Amino acid sequence: MEALNFNQLKISVDRCGKHDIPLVEYGGRTTCVVCQRERVIEDEQKMIEEAEKRYVKRVTYDRFEKDSIIGDVTLKNATFQSFISDDDESIRNKKQTRQIAASYLDGETFNTLLTGTPGAGKSHLAMAILRAVNENSDPWRSCLFLSLDEFLLQIRNTFSNNDRNNNETEQTMISRIADVDLLVIDDLGAETGFIGTGKTATDFTQRVLYSLMNKRQGKSTIVTTNLNSDQLTAMYDGKIISRIYRKLEGHIVTFETERDRRIKF
Repeated sequence: MEALNFNQLKISVDRCGKHDIPLVEYGGRTTCVVCQRERVIEDEQKMIEEAEKRYVKRVTYDRFEKDSIIGDVTLKNATFQSFISDDDESIRNKKQTRQIAASYLDGETFNTLLTGTPGAGKSHLAMAILRAVNENSDPWRSCLFLSLDEFLLQIRNTFSNNDRNNNETEQTMISRIADVDLLVIDDLGAETGFIGTGKTATDFTQRVLYSLMNKRQGKSTIVTTNLNSDQLTAMYDGKIISRIYRKLEGHIVTFETERDRRIKF
C-alpha cells in the first residue's frame, strides 16, 4: 500500500455539505475527512456484524447437518412433504406433528413422544419436525437428530480412545448434545435389543440418558420409541421417565397400524 504523502494534501475551498468543514484534496480526489472516517467505522462495524452472524449460524442452524447422528441415512431428507399419508392414522399423525412443529416455531417448550409400531414413520415425522424448526426459526435455533444406539456406541468408543488429539469424553459428548434447543432422541429402547425380552437398560445407558435428560430440563426433546408406557417404565429408571414425560400432555403421537413403510419390493 502506498504511504500517504502529507505534502500532497491540499485544503479545498469547497466544504462538506454534511459536516460543514473544508474538503481535502489528495491524488486528484476531494473528500471530507470526517465522512471518510465514518465510512471506515461503518465498514468495520459491518465486518463485525457479519462475523457475528456467521458465528451464530455455525452454533445454531449449521449444527443440524454438522453434528446430527443419524443411523438410517434415508432419514436425512425426510420432510412432511415426503411423508406418505394414505390412511386415517397417517393423515392424523402428519397433521398433529405439523401442529407440534408450529408450536415449537412459536417458541413453546415441551417434550414430544412418538410411539408405536416399528416402521410406521415415527422417525420420519420426528425428522420432519426438526427440519421444519431448523429451516424456519427466526432467530435460528440449534437442532439435532440423535440415533440413540449410534450415540451410545460413540461414547463407548471414547473409553478406549488412544488418540491424544481427541479430548472427547462421555461428559463432553453429553454436554455438547444437551445444550441444543430442540433434540430428537430416536429409537429409544432399540439399544437393549428386541422388545418383549424383559430386558432393562444397562447401567451405562441409564447413566447417559439420565445425564442427558437432566441437562435438558427447560428445553424441548422429541423421543421416538417402539415401546409402550408399561415397557418404558419397566426398562428405564423412573427419574428418566419423569423427565421424558415432562410437559408431554397433548404431544403424544401414537402409531398402531401394523405396517412397515420401509419395506419396498
